[in-house]
Amino acid sequence: MITLEIITPDAKVLSTEATQVVLPTESGETGILTGHIPIVTKIVAGELKVIKESGTEFIAVDHGFAKVLGNTISVLTEAAIDVAEIDLGAVELAQVKAQEALRAAEEEGVDYEQLEALEKSVQFLIAQKLAKGRRR
Repeated sequence: MITLEIITPDAKVLSTEATQVVLPTESGETGILTGHIPIVTKIVAGELKVIKESGTEFIAVDHGFAKVLGNTISVLTEAAIDVAEIDLGAVELAQVKAQEALRAAEEEGVDYEQLEALEKSVQFLIAQKLAKGRRR
């Protein structure tokens, strides 16, 4: 078994056992099984799959990093939410508002760091929307 921990700046979001974990990385989906070689990889906003004997759980994650050491996977991410808990209407509304704020910021010449934060927010909202849409 693999121990998976997902940690955000606010709290430990998940601590569970799994037979396999699939991480959304910059180079595509990376499957982790028991005995995987140690790695540190960059996570992109997307869907993290937690495969257990009882079924598969789907977690929408924001950008961050994952460390695999022994049979433990530690995911450090800005945000994470169980796909089953996503309110698609609220996500779509938040996405529209964030995209409007992004356009306004670009027109007003807001600094680069604020633009980057808004873009990452939109990316995570889109990841949630896509993950929820696949699980309907």
